[in-house]
Amino acid sequence: MLNTLISVTDTKEKTRDYLFDNVRAILITFVVWGHLLTSMIEDDPVIRSIYFFIFFFHMPAMTFVSGYFSKNLDKNREKAFETILMPYLILNFMNYLFKIFVIGEKYFGYRFLKPTWGLWYLLTLFLWKFLLKDLVKIRFLLPFSLLLGILSGFSGEFSGYLALGRAVCFFPFFLLGYYCKKEHIEKIKRIPKMICIVVIAATAVISVYVVKKDLFDETFLFLKSPYPKESRVTFLLYRVIIYVVAIAMTIVIINLTSSRKNFLSMIGANTMTVYILHLFTVPILEKFEIYKNNPILFLLYTIGAAILIVFLYSLPAVKRTYDLVMDKLVRIILRKRIEDSRSEKLM
Repeated sequence: MLNTLISVTDTKEKTRDYLFDNVRAILITFVVWGHLLTSMIEDDPVIRSIYFFIFFFHMPAMTFVSGYFSKNLDKNREKAFETILMPYLILNFMNYLFKIFVIGEKYFGYRFLKPTWGLWYLLTLFLWKFLLKDLVKIRFLLPFSLLLGILSGFSGEFSGYLALGRAVCFFPFFLLGYYCKKEHIEKIKRIPKMICIVVIAATAVISVYVVKKDLFDETFLFLKSPYPKESRVTFLLYRVIIYVVAIAMTIVIINLTSSRKNFLSMIGANTMTVYILHLFTVPILEKFEIYKNNPILFLLYTIGAAILIVFLYSLPAVKRTYDLVMDKLVRIILRKRIEDSRSEKLM
């Protein structure tokens, strides 16, 4: 029921799209690794540069994949409340308790519609999937969404409440995925590999340059906050650069990723549990301050920890357990409709 978080494809083996399973596996590894690096980005320029490199593209690319598997507009709306919004509300409350009583953060007041940490993605995914059926009726929606994402930085309305800043700024990537067809993917796969390598190198150089010149804070890559009043035009240009780099890197990842079933495919089919559970794991690991006095060892530790977290939390047994627990929690809150029960008997 809950696989809509990262938009997992059909559950039947013969219909799976292994290209996007593998893409999801790569992206979720970057997500976990990026979050593990967070505690050291202020202490080492190399780690900070790697962090910037990851955050230039990992969530835009993940959003693209979610959009690609959101072409069934009626199903999007029908399932969005139960499979995305309800888990978001449950997990947001659990994460709040976790931060207060386990991590020991100071009381910051519970907010239903202001998601804690990475849970913004569930809330924005609900908004996109629920509203998409009507939004696609708008003429020139894709260029309009790009323009809105860029201009939203001039307004304080688009910030953390309802994750509106991210909902607006990441929406173009969701739409790019929605409008993307298999023939577009085939064209992407035909791009010469050398071009992709150049794009990766260019993204790395841009990341290092941004860090060295301190052009903007890492939070600007989150695409959630208004532009600074004193330099709005400059930051508008920075956001345009972020958009261009994110789109280019999304193309590169699709191009370089295998379309065949391999060791990544199982991980890619279960990225939702990795995404959710790592949000409760990374803060605990941060409290131990592992290798915080040695950047090289810290970097190696985060790579190993990211791989281990992704592997363990993507195991089918972990996914089944998570789904069982979440389904039961959702069923406790929601009343099963009679007509749903009748329709299930006919299937």
